[in-house]
Amino acid sequence: MSEAIRHAWSRSRPFRVFLVLALLYALLRLAVHAVYLTTLLAPAPGDLPGWADEAAPAVPVDLQVYLDGARHFLQHEDLYLTTLEQIEYHYPYPPSYALAFVPFLWLPAAAVSILHTLLHLFAYGLFYISWDRIFRRLGMTRAGDALAYTLPVWLVFSGFWADLGYLNIYFILALLATLLIEAILHERLGWAVLWLSLILQTKPQWAFAALLPLLLGRYRFFFRLMGLAALAYAAVVGVTVLAAGPDYGWAQYGAYARLLVRLQEQFPWRGPEAGFLGYNHSIKQIVVYLLGVSPATLRLATGVKALLLIPLAVVCLRQAFRPARRAGCQAPQLALDLAFALYLGAFIWLDIVWEVSLGIALFGYLLATAGRRWERVLAWVVFLPYALVDVAQVCGFLAFGFDAVLPGPYIITDPSIYLPLIMFVILAFYGLLIRRLWRERAPQPAYTGG
Repeated sequence: MSEAIRHAWSRSRPFRVFLVLALLYALLRLAVHAVYLTTLLAPAPGDLPGWADEAAPAVPVDLQVYLDGARHFLQHEDLYLTTLEQIEYHYPYPPSYALAFVPFLWLPAAAVSILHTLLHLFAYGLFYISWDRIFRRLGMTRAGDALAYTLPVWLVFSGFWADLGYLNIYFILALLATLLIEAILHERLGWAVLWLSLILQTKPQWAFAALLPLLLGRYRFFFRLMGLAALAYAAVVGVTVLAAGPDYGWAQYGAYARLLVRLQEQFPWRGPEAGFLGYNHSIKQIVVYLLGVSPATLRLATGVKALLLIPLAVVCLRQAFRPARRAGCQAPQLALDLAFALYLGAFIWLDIVWEVSLGIALFGYLLATAGRRWERVLAWVVFLPYALVDVAQVCGFLAFGFDAVLPGPYIITDPSIYLPLIMFVILAFYGLLIRRLWRERAPQPAYTGG
């Protein structure tokens, strides 16, 4: 990886300029994050906008959700909301996740925030390194080189900086999904079970890669993976129930199952009266924002999602009936095309889409494997505006201060609150992959940063 970056540095003057600028921005952004954490942990009068609560110290909002879940678990209180009250920040994870966060309750808020900030920085770096390792081991040198050339985009990528600001687990999950893909490609069963089990204890939609062995015709590996993952999940449930007490533990798992079924019914959809779209860029939210909230529009949105996923279903069925019957590492581009298509299909189906974290790796992959120039141009056109959202937010805040911050919070200079930039990325990348899965592949020339 370092050799590829040095090679890009020596060959391309624009790369040198953009990398230096991106590094300077990353340092500035880390300083902004430090100020942000300090303001949350020790707010002073006037530090926050008037609509915010300045009364008490706080940690970033998603981290607070995890800690609240752990506190409720420890006190045998209900983990899951039954009303719309503050549903944006409700606890949407299984009881085992709340149990895992109990030890963090014993640490000061500042220590927890700093620890999770460092964890996110480490996960993001390892995420980048892991994809370089995957590409190099598969012999996809061109894709590895694309990672080096797109390093400036990684450094300014809005998805990461937003994740760091909220201290959510999007990039930790992106890392786990990456490690799962790698383990499945090389059919390392033990590691695959470990990564899959960790994913299932957080956001099950990130387990998309588990279908890959089935589509490749590796049935023995697939069923062993599913069986061992089911046993691991049952073991985690058992430990959680024992730690919580049977009555409370089983009641919370029942409530978690009901939450997954009714989540779309409780989400506070933003209609035309909201003024702007907001950060949820799902198909359902887009349809509701354009046409209003009603049972008919919700059904229409489900129909739109189903139509969009028909090509993926056809591709998967064709692949299932005519599988390669080779391990993913023996058919790397086919395997990765399918894995990324499954990822995008899962996010098209979701009703709450806040990010496309794996998109930064997919972006470099598409640049490296696209057969035509217009495909690379399309990848840049749809991805770069999303990647630069954080830059637009920071510039807006530096220019206007808290006058640029609306309740939510939203930044008025953020283009993604007006346009569904995330769904643009998802649909464009999805279309490129589906189109390619129908076509024969040709060897690709060396990547030159174009």
